[in-house]
Amino acid sequence: MRNYKFTINGNNYDIVVNSIENNQAQIELNGTPITVELNQEVRTTKTPILTRKEIVNKEGDKREKFIPVKQDAKPSAKTIKSPLPGNVIKVLVKEGDVFKTDDVIMVLESMKMENNILAERSGTIVKVHISAGQSILQDAPLFDIE
Repeated sequence: MRNYKFTINGNNYDIVVNSIENNQAQIELNGTPITVELNQEVRTTKTPILTRKEIVNKEGDKREKFIPVKQDAKPSAKTIKSPLPGNVIKVLVKEGDVFKTDDVIMVLESMKMENNILAERSGTIVKVHISAGQSILQDAPLFDIE
């Protein structure tokens, strides 16, 4: 929004330019809204427009074929690994503890946020690799389970 003051033939005018699109400007002349057509060439931007080709599979289908994972499929990993780097705040399980799917098994501080680490499946803790206060990297082993 720009403000201008003009004096034409001794008359004072206050003009506020609200917006300009293509060759039309929306202005206020002494508080009265007016649409004005500009007598100049409209400038086009030099910013390129990004276009992407549609992904087509070998069979010619434009959608990818995904096979859904069964709900009863459980991870086969015997080790729970850290999803992020950070500092261990609390370890909520110990060796021999039994846990269920979606139980909070530890709290990890990462990027100034506390993150609850949940169990992906039910099982028993065989070995604890970490302790409270320890700094860990991503994919560091946390627990061995069975």
